[in-house]
Formats: sequence, structure tokens, C-alpha cells
Amino acid sequence: MTKVVGDDERSRTTLWVEERLRRYSAATTHRILARRGESLGMWMGVGFPKSGTNWLCELMGTTLGLPVPVDYQLPIMFKAVVHSHYTYDERFPHAIYIRRDGRDVMTSFYFYWTRATQMNKNPRFSRGVREIFDKLYGPGFDPADVQGNLPKFVEYQMTVAPTTIGIPWHVHVRDWWDRPHVGHVTFEGLLADPVEEMVQALQVATGEEPRRDLVELAVQRHDFSNSAGRRTGEEDRRAFRRKGTSGDWRNHFTREAGEVFDSYAGDELVEFGYADDRTWFRSL
Repeated sequence: MTKVVGDDERSRTTLWVEERLRRYSAATTHRILARRGESLGMWMGVGFPKSGTNWLCELMGTTLGLPVPVDYQLPIMFKAVVHSHYTYDERFPHAIYIRRDGRDVMTSFYFYWTRATQMNKNPRFSRGVREIFDKLYGPGFDPADVQGNLPKFVEYQMTVAPTTIGIPWHVHVRDWWDRPHVGHVTFEGLLADPVEEMVQALQVATGEEPRRDLVELAVQRHDFSNSAGRRTGEEDRRAFRRKGTSGDWRNHFTREAGEVFDSYAGDELVEFGYADDRTWFRSL
């Protein structure tokens, strides 16, 4: 008797195969970047997750005239801008690293994870996030209680975070700090003066002055309102580009969340220029 495969089962199988292909392709691309990236003329756009790495890669792609592969299921072995969250490797090709206020990163991460529990694109990731939330908050977890949930979430991201990249925000930023052939931008700098921010980063990475007209074109083409279809600051919690602003952490951090963040990355927050001293959370 022939077994009839239903649409739901076929869809789950397709998603599983696509996920496995993406994971294999990303791992293989990582090796290619380290071994052949420079000779192939590849570039890397790097940042801790939810720091604006997608935006950075789009700006780089248009400025450099290179493709930016998205959601790829085959390894990349050609001249392109590769989006990544890798830790630093001295064998990597030219790169630009984007830094963002870690408190905004934690806030954006929280919304991204709660959104991921409702998505089927990456079943393994979604399942893992749901299991983590169950352990952190129990079966009565209310994702809308952002202020109540953030303290435990921040502590988890600073100490465990196995489903992300294995190291916390401040360690990742420091890992890429002051490296040769690596330009640096900040999310906040791209919001304030994106052209100058990109020009100086490209110049540091290559040692040459980039074409300003191409940078201006990239900035205009990949403005948040064009990419997201709404103005900067207009929130859509269902979207990957949720809000596109800096300082949103102030709307969600309680003093408890601030104390947790400071206990792990307080010195770095000051060193990276996001706080004057380690008393910032006392006013929350």
C-alpha cells in the first residue's frame, strides 16, 4: 500500500532540508573565507547579532559593487560581501565591523527571539528558543511582559546563549577591536551620519579613499524607510527590522535589568562610549 505524504509533512521535510543546507553552506563559507577569501576578493560585514549587520552589508555591497548573498543554500566562493557573526581570524579578508549599544542589542534580541517562536523558517532554532523560554520563565511565559522578562534574558545572553554565537556582546566587540584591515562603524554613527561613517571605515579597511558618490548612493538606497517600508522609529514587532532606532532600551530596561547588564559588561559599556560611568542604571 502506497503511503500518501500530506502537505504538512512535505513542508516540514522541505524546511528541514533547507535548514541543513544553510548550516552546511555557512560552515563551508567560513572555511573558504579563512583560506581563500583574500585571494578571491571577498569582503565580510561583521557584527554581533542584532547590531545592524544586514544594513551594513547592504551599504557595503552597493558601495563596492558586490553581491550580498542572503539565505544561501550553497557555499559562497566568489567575490561578494558575506554577512557574518564570526569571531576574528587573522586569515580573514577585508572586513567592516559594526558595533551597537549592548542594551539596544539585548532589547532587539529579545523581540527577535519572541518573534522566532512563531516562525517556521528555521524549525530547529524556533524549537530551541521555545525550550529556552520554558526553562527561563515557565509555562506561563508572557512575551509581552518585556520589562519583567528582560533581567533573566540579559543574564542568559551574557552567560549561556548556546543558540547564538557562543560568546556575549562585549567579548565579541573586543575580539574585533583594533584588528588590521578591519574598518569599524557604529549603528548610532550610521544613523547620525552614514556617509562619513562608511567612508572612514572603508578607508581604514583598504587604505584607500572610497568613491563618495557610491557611498551616498548606497546610503540613499538602503535607508530604513526604503528597506522596511515605514519611517525610522515606527515599530513593527513582527518584522525583522523592528524599529531602526537607537536608545530604545530605555523604554524596556528596568533597574534590575540594568544591574544585570552592568554586572557583566559595565566596564565595556563605558569603554565603548555608551555610558559615562557605571552609575547609569541607578536612574532607571
